[in-house]
Amino acid sequence: MAGIAITGCHQPKPVETALSIIPVKVISATEFQENELVETSGLLSSEQQSNLSFEKGGTINRIFVKEGERVKKGQVLATLNRTEVGSQLNQAEENLNKAKRDAQRTANLYKDSVNTREQFENSQTALTLAKSQLDIARYAANQSSIISNTDGVVLKKLANEGEQVSGGTPVLNISSTSEKDWVIKGGITDKDRARIVGGEQVEVNFDVFPETIEGKVKMLAQNSDSGSGLYQVEIRLSPSKLKLISGLFAKVKIFPYGKADLLSVPLDALVEGKNDEAYIYTASGTTATKKLIKVAYLKGNKAYISSGIKNTDQVIREGSAYLTNGATIKVIK
Repeated sequence: MAGIAITGCHQPKPVETALSIIPVKVISATEFQENELVETSGLLSSEQQSNLSFEKGGTINRIFVKEGERVKKGQVLATLNRTEVGSQLNQAEENLNKAKRDAQRTANLYKDSVNTREQFENSQTALTLAKSQLDIARYAANQSSIISNTDGVVLKKLANEGEQVSGGTPVLNISSTSEKDWVIKGGITDKDRARIVGGEQVEVNFDVFPETIEGKVKMLAQNSDSGSGLYQVEIRLSPSKLKLISGLFAKVKIFPYGKADLLSVPLDALVEGKNDEAYIYTASGTTATKKLIKVAYLKGNKAYISSGIKNTDQVIREGSAYLTNGATIKVIK
C-alpha cells in the first residue's frame, strides 16, 4: 500500500505534443549583385507637341479642325480674315507694276540723254523697293494661315472663329502621333538622380494595356523642381504597335547601370508587409525567430532585401503563416 501511495504522488513528466511543433521548410537567403531599380510614374506626351499661332495679328476667319481630330503635315488648320491682307497684297502688286513702267520709261529717256544718270538709278532703286514690298505682302498673306507642322492630333483649340488675336498668340495645340516621338516625363528623388546617368533601360506599363513597353532615359534635369523637390526625368519609348494617345498614365521602372549587393528571398517567405518593410521568420535550431527586413524592390517571384538578414540565415519559406516569434519548429525537407 505504501508503494502504491508513493507511486501515485509522482507527477508525470509533460510530453510535448506533435501539435505544438510546427513543421517548416527553410531556404538560404541568396546573395546577388542586382540593379536596384528606380520606380516613378508620369504622363505620356509627344516630344513634338506645339502651340501653333499666326505670325501676324488679325481676326480669325475659319478654324477647320476640332479637338481630337487627326491632321496631316502641311494641312491648313486655320485662316485669318484676308480682307486687309488681300488689300495690302493688291496694293503691293500695283506699286510694282508702276515701278516697272517708271523704270522702263526712265531707262529709255536716259538712253536718249534726256534724263540724268541719277534719275535712272533712282528709278531702279524704286523698282527694287517695290519688289521687296510685294515679297513682304505675299509673306504676310501666307502667314495668315496656320499650317500643321506634323502628322498628329489636335489636343486643344485655344481660340475661336471671329476672335481678334495678336501675332504669336496660340490658337491650336498639336501633338505628333509618330512612334518615335512618344516620351514620358516623371520625377525622381535626389538619391535616385545620383544613380542615373542617362541611357538606362526602362520598362513602362500603362493601365489600359497589358503589354510592357521598353524605352531609354533620354534627359535628366540638372536642378530639382522648386515645388516638389524632385528631379525631372524624360523617357523615350521604343516604337510599338500600341495605339498610344497623349495623357495616358504610365508606371516606369528604370534599371541603373550601377549594381548593389542585395539578398533575395522568395515572395511567399514574407509576412505582414507594409510599404518597404516586412517580416520573415528564420530558423534557429528548433526555434522560429521573427525579423524585420527592408525590401529594396520586388522582381518576379523574389523580394530583394537591403537590410535585416544575412546570407547565412535559414529563412522559413513554408509554414511561416502558422508561426509566432519563439515558436517550436521542426525543419523538414
